[in-house]
Amino acid sequence: MKLCIPTNWEGDLIDNVKDPGIESVYGKLQSDVVGGGRPAFGLARVTKRRAKEHIEDVHQAGMRFFYLLNASCMGNKEWTRRGIRKIDRMLNWLNELEVDGIVTASPFLLQYVKKHHSRFRVSISAFAHVDAVSKAIFWEDMGADILTLFPTRVNRDLTLIREIRKHVTCQLQVIANESCIQNCPIASYHANCVSHAAQSDEALGRFTFDYCRLTCRSTLFSDPANFMRIIWIRPEDLHVYEDIGIDRIKLVERTMDTESLSLIARAYLRRSYPGNLFDLFTNPSKSLWQHKTGYFHKLKYFFHPFSVNPFKLMQIRVMGRDVDVTIDNTKLDGFLDHFEETSCMYRSCKSCGHCEQYAKKAVTISPTYREETLKEYQRAINTIVSGDIFRI
Repeated sequence: MKLCIPTNWEGDLIDNVKDPGIESVYGKLQSDVVGGGRPAFGLARVTKRRAKEHIEDVHQAGMRFFYLLNASCMGNKEWTRRGIRKIDRMLNWLNELEVDGIVTASPFLLQYVKKHHSRFRVSISAFAHVDAVSKAIFWEDMGADILTLFPTRVNRDLTLIREIRKHVTCQLQVIANESCIQNCPIASYHANCVSHAAQSDEALGRFTFDYCRLTCRSTLFSDPANFMRIIWIRPEDLHVYEDIGIDRIKLVERTMDTESLSLIARAYLRRSYPGNLFDLFTNPSKSLWQHKTGYFHKLKYFFHPFSVNPFKLMQIRVMGRDVDVTIDNTKLDGFLDHFEETSCMYRSCKSCGHCEQYAKKAVTISPTYREETLKEYQRAINTIVSGDIFRI
């Protein structure tokens, strides 16, 4: 089983992570006509020339490069002459760069690439929500080479993964260190929001304040057991997924600095991390946004006085603070065993209690800090849903 890791386009990344256990690297420009899974404001600005050099470095290190064209919604631009010309120009440029494959959530884009740019391997994004045997068969029959299983539904349903593996021959991939909660009810809406926030011709210049992330964080802080309900896969548990047929482990987050990405990659390569499991998740202090962007970058993406009140927008800056929690990974042995026979699809958390039991052993968070931070998240959400943020 190999790793698929993100790139932040930094010059020292490839030298820091180069290892035979890493099969491929994925990334995209800050924005493009298709868009992708992260808003443009949080990504590194990279020129096409620098992208070319970086992809050459990836290939020289013996790894493949996959370019993300994985927006869950393109605003129907793909059904216009102008839109398809732009998509085709993008694919021609990726071919010139000798990119090995693309990642998409669109059945149309999958078929278009296979017909007109068949050199590329195609990996299906988590945004396609592959969470059933019939869906996996559908995408494979269309020509998909790799399926990324929908993490919030599938990661802890080991029986489902086994069944999918029985019915398809293409490669299967799971995301190991995403910070979404099991069976997230707003995953589809969030995917659409961030997809438009990475598209180059959006009317608001890729503006977003990520209401969904605020809602997610508020949910996390409402109950310490929710930190156990995040759909992480421990480095120590990779063998379980390997044994049931997973071919690749995908890691996030391409918004992170090189030091953080290197730490995460090493933990999963070694299949061991004896510290705070939350170290392997994204946090604002690890982001390029914090280290590499200045006043004018923030002004470009967030100053839209005719659309939102900039003073009210400041009230949701709680999103820029780290989550201060410890998940003691040494106390999580045996946690995954529960899911060998149990699916979260058919039980409520109240009737189960498994995550709550392990949270008492492994999760440490200051009650005062948790309560105060939860109030800040709720105030920020209220600023949005009350409509105040849209009024001058």
